Amino acid sequence: MRAPITILLGLALFACNDDKYIDGDFFYLVNKQAQMPIVVRGNKASNIFILFIHGGPGGTSIQKIGLPAFNELEEDYAMVYWDQRASGSSQGNSPDDLLTLDQFVEDLDKVVILLKDRYNNPEIFLMGHSWGGCLGTAYLADPIRQSKIKGWIEVDGAHDNPQGDDLSKEFVTSYAQDQVDKGIDVDFWNYALGWYEENPNFTSDQMEHYSFLEKCHGYVADPSLKRSPKTFPEYSFSYLFSSPADVLAALTNYRHVIGKFIISDIDLTVRMKNITIPSLIVWGKKDGVIPYPMSGQAMNALGSTEKHLLTLDNSGHFGYYEEPGEFVKGVREFIERYK
Repeated sequence: MRAPITILLGLALFACNDDKYIDGDFFYLVNKQAQMPIVVRGNKASNIFILFIHGGPGGTSIQKIGLPAFNELEEDYAMVYWDQRASGSSQGNSPDDLLTLDQFVEDLDKVVILLKDRYNNPEIFLMGHSWGGCLGTAYLADPIRQSKIKGWIEVDGAHDNPQGDDLSKEFVTSYAQDQVDKGIDVDFWNYALGWYEENPNFTSDQMEHYSFLEKCHGYVADPSLKRSPKTFPEYSFSYLFSSPADVLAALTNYRHVIGKFIISDIDLTVRMKNITIPSLIVWGKKDGVIPYPMSGQAMNALGSTEKHLLTLDNSGHFGYYEEPGEFVKGVREFIERYK
């Protein structure tokens, strides 16, 4: 049954070319058995392209189409939404032995080359969120690749996973102990504390940690925002039925990648000194996934003499959801300064 379903969903993708989610260009990067969708929207005439590198591994950029923050950025610049191999709406049969940091970096480089060829050599700013911060950092650590990029925007990035995981564990256990002390949901939070005692060195494929983070608002500081289709359009009916997203593929890819590509040991801190282009570090002060102290580490590790920190005081892990106005203002000021 898989082939007919995939074909039908693929036809649905192409049928959406005139939909509001597209309103731009839709094409694929094909590399080493992976077919990776790319959507380019916004002000392409600006010759400034923001290439969004999604989180995960196994997440999606296409889900971000329609977000208020990105819609506003599209007024001034082109936004590029790329779903990585074996992630989001990507197709093909990427073998497990190609789920490596080096392969993702190669794919990203081919996206950059494709954009420069297709759009008459635009200026490209990379924007990497969460795992995308790790991928973007690895990409830029090479001076030849870095020379193709105008600026780097790291958003709550996973450039040092061991340290980030340790701080994330502290975030959850501190919250759990506080709840226990207050007599709130004591059995559950005692269970969580016990889980960390049994799994002191958990890895990125152990979903229990992320379920605890969800419950203690480590992803989104204000949980009421997650009930707003305006803030989270990917959960709306228009996303499910009128967007270029292959929802079935996104669910299947995510579950597969998190079990095959473990990123917990990746630490790129030392290599960050090689990044010398203008850089903007954006971080939610209330992030529990990759907590705020990691922003200072990033600032110290970067080799650029032109580096800036944007702190979003009321945000968790998704500042572009939670404080879109401040996010857009900071990103726009950065790009205008260095374009």
